[in-house]
Amino acid sequence: MNNTLLIPQPGFRFYFQEHPDYIFEIGSITYNTIRYAAIAGGKSFSIPPNEFESRYKQGEILCVFSPDKLMINPKHNSEIHRKERYVISAVQTLKSPTSPQHLSKLIEHISTEIKDPNPPSCRTVARWITKYKKFSQNKLCLQDKYIGNHHLRFPPEVYQILNQAINEVYLKPEYRTSKDVQAYMLGRFIEQGISLEQLPTLRSIQRHIKKLDPYIELKIKKGSRIAKKTFQAAGKSIISPFALYMVEIDTHYLDIIIVDPKNKVALGRPFLACAIDVYSRTIVGTYISMYPPSAATTLETIKDMVTRPNHKLPGGIPSIIIPDNGIEFKNNSLARVCEQLKITLTPSQVGTPNNKPHIERFFSTLTHGILQKLPGTTFSNPIDRGSYNSNKIAQLTLEQLKQYIDTWIHDVYHKAIHHTTGRSPIIMWQDAIEDIRPSFLTDIDAKILCRRPIERSINHGQVRVDGISYFSHALTTLQAQGTKTVTVLIDDLNLNEVFIIDPNDKDIVIQADSTNPDYTFGLSRVTHLEVQKLKKAQTQSDKQRIGPKSDLYHLYKLMHEIQSNLIKHKPRLKPLTLELPTQLKKVEEQLFSKEMDKTEQPVSTINIPTPIEQFGSLEVFKHGKI
Repeated sequence: MNNTLLIPQPGFRFYFQEHPDYIFEIGSITYNTIRYAAIAGGKSFSIPPNEFESRYKQGEILCVFSPDKLMINPKHNSEIHRKERYVISAVQTLKSPTSPQHLSKLIEHISTEIKDPNPPSCRTVARWITKYKKFSQNKLCLQDKYIGNHHLRFPPEVYQILNQAINEVYLKPEYRTSKDVQAYMLGRFIEQGISLEQLPTLRSIQRHIKKLDPYIELKIKKGSRIAKKTFQAAGKSIISPFALYMVEIDTHYLDIIIVDPKNKVALGRPFLACAIDVYSRTIVGTYISMYPPSAATTLETIKDMVTRPNHKLPGGIPSIIIPDNGIEFKNNSLARVCEQLKITLTPSQVGTPNNKPHIERFFSTLTHGILQKLPGTTFSNPIDRGSYNSNKIAQLTLEQLKQYIDTWIHDVYHKAIHHTTGRSPIIMWQDAIEDIRPSFLTDIDAKILCRRPIERSINHGQVRVDGISYFSHALTTLQAQGTKTVTVLIDDLNLNEVFIIDPNDKDIVIQADSTNPDYTFGLSRVTHLEVQKLKKAQTQSDKQRIGPKSDLYHLYKLMHEIQSNLIKHKPRLKPLTLELPTQLKKVEEQLFSKEMDKTEQPVSTINIPTPIEQFGSLEVFKHGKI
């Protein structure tokens, strides 16, 4: 239990008992909310004052720093010491510290000793002593916390209507003023029959509105993202001890419209995925495309970064990467590449400006340095754009924009003096890599590594991914050796080919080509999935036009017709008639027409060869060939 006096105010730092490593600071205190933020990161939270005080008294909230303004002010500090002399003297020397009989003599003695021109009364000192004991002998309780009028200026129902008007009228995203609040209150006063003489003035309403938490007000009017960014301090600086120790990667929506190279139709604004070295501020990787931020575009940026030394450009394999914290980056593609290259992946915190300040600043420099100077720029906002028709004036293709941006980065940005380091980024980079050269990959190694892995089965020398088949004669050998499942490495931005890892030998990589290269050449997975959706929609449309189960019904009719035709046109079998030779007929007539004597052997015992036994086969017997 913590019985010390709690004075929460902006700047009060504390931590929760169960999480001692996380320090928080109070940013604002209103009537019903205490807003506090984490020192590391600046993420905001809120808690009711009564809950905060309760948890503080129970020892769940522990104070780290209390910016007691009254103790800093010499005037208030001396006043507290004055009161403390009377209180402590009474508590230590008197049996009944609050008894007026003994307290009056003590007050007279102390006032003479400290030369107090206005000694307090016995009742006042008794009240101080009671308060001092209540707050566990904390001298901060002796401060004059409540100064000024203590009565309500308006009746309680007026304040109730005022708070309701602020919540329902003022705290809205639309533009609202204190005059709108006053108009709402006027209407409620008339409805409830309250005298209009009690209606607060505009100045009174403005003072009441000013007591609101500015964070809550900005959050409601402009959104939580702008509110968090506005009320977060810049935080600690990120220190990188050497080149490529730490690299920030982020994607920016460029302020320019590009056109199709064939028909010159406006395509829209492209995206730039970019990597910057924190130590030297050099750009070590870029990827410009029409694809929104994703793990695939980040992999392309990493691919460009780890292969740049092959082309005499700043880049290589970094130690730490700080990518964007979007959900699209939380997959095994990026983690696999970083694991293979021994890169530490440190995603930035959501809405935290401290994790990627350098790349954010570069995007601003790029926008004003080159993008807004090109035809087809969209400027920063509609006010800056004015009557400038970006779609109509746009004339740059994606390839032309890439060339302009690369030229500006290498010839302008890298050679200019950076305002923070005071040095040219390219010179600082060259000096940094004189002793330690960054490691890098060949183009083909990076092409294979920076892909999305997926498990697939081999079937007749092919693997099938998202409805696309890829073949390789080497896969038939793996299948013959008993390998059924392999790891397929896919480039989501180009589905024309895949690479397959031999599960028996990880060093062997097999290239498998698409069975339909005309379709998959330069095809991205996003486009392919959209095509599949259109095909599926067409299939459903055809089914609706033909009718449900139409194919099964017509198959049934066809089989029924075939069966009927077989039965109808089935040839009848003629009875088998054996044409016996004339001599055999005569012999049979003689044998069967002669009556036998009773003394003779029975007919059943007479051994008479049958025609088949005599002539050997039915066919010989039938055609009379002996």
